[in-house]
Amino acid sequence: MDAIDQYAEAWEGIRKSFESGRMAHAYVIVGSPRGNALQFAEAFLKLLFCESADKPCNACPSCHRIDSHKHVDTLWIEPQSTARQIKADEVRGLVHRMTQTSFEGGWKAGILVSADCMNTNSANVLLKTLEEPPKKTILLLLTDSPQSLLPTIVSRCQKIVLSDGKAGVLEELWRSPLMDLLRGLPPNGGLAAARLAGTLKSILDTVKAAISDAVEEELGGGDEALDETKLKEILAARTNARLKEVQGEVFRVMLDWHRDILMFVSKVDAAHLIFPKDLNALAEQAKQHTQPSALQAIQVVEGMARRLDRNIPDTQIFDEAFRKLIR
Repeated sequence: MDAIDQYAEAWEGIRKSFESGRMAHAYVIVGSPRGNALQFAEAFLKLLFCESADKPCNACPSCHRIDSHKHVDTLWIEPQSTARQIKADEVRGLVHRMTQTSFEGGWKAGILVSADCMNTNSANVLLKTLEEPPKKTILLLLTDSPQSLLPTIVSRCQKIVLSDGKAGVLEELWRSPLMDLLRGLPPNGGLAAARLAGTLKSILDTVKAAISDAVEEELGGGDEALDETKLKEILAARTNARLKEVQGEVFRVMLDWHRDILMFVSKVDAAHLIFPKDLNALAEQAKQHTQPSALQAIQVVEGMARRLDRNIPDTQIFDEAFRKLIR
């Protein structure tokens, strides 16, 4: 199992705690919520629920249910809303489940993917459970931004810090070409807009292919007992989920760029820019904008991100958006 081999020191600590019966009741796993942190969490859960004497076997029915996130005594929560927040009602549901009897008579586990997406209310709901955790329950908080969690939450959890892993590799695939795209804005006509749209699609297609390869490699380690249809379902679900995480990052960077332009047009001190190293490029683009047009560009990018969640071809979404950015 990759997670065990790649993070052997962290894994050894978890294994010894499990064998000695001294598990913490909650862990913050710092890494990519759709990459190494997720893989480590799945291995962690298999240790708890595996039916084999040699845990985790990665072959029993319980291990397979962990892979598909369908084990009856686990509850997965992740940001679902357009605002990408984990809401208080979702955490209350998790807390309620933790207080009930387990279906299989053993552990109960709650996993918060991108736990930093909790709002203040949901974080406070979780905090109450961390203060008085039910017996034989484990909470796993997956995040790549532990500084965004309430300090009172972090202080009540054991922290496991993983390396950047696949998240860092993926970022190398998209960040540099995306910055080149942003420096080439705004398009001066329809052909330029179409070219930029094609470039953005190519960037995301490259990322999706890399994610799919990584997920396929993860599943190839011990899922021989799963039929081909089930494997395809898991592959598609995990690939799309991780792609959405990257898309969120891509559009966040695009929004930050256009906010810098708005700040430039508004004559805000350059010290407050997010991309101060691109001062010249931002200045040139700002010359082509007024405050209203710079604000409209931000709204265009926000609209592009929202439309990706609908059943509309990516190429159409990107092409229409970049045409609205023509100056």
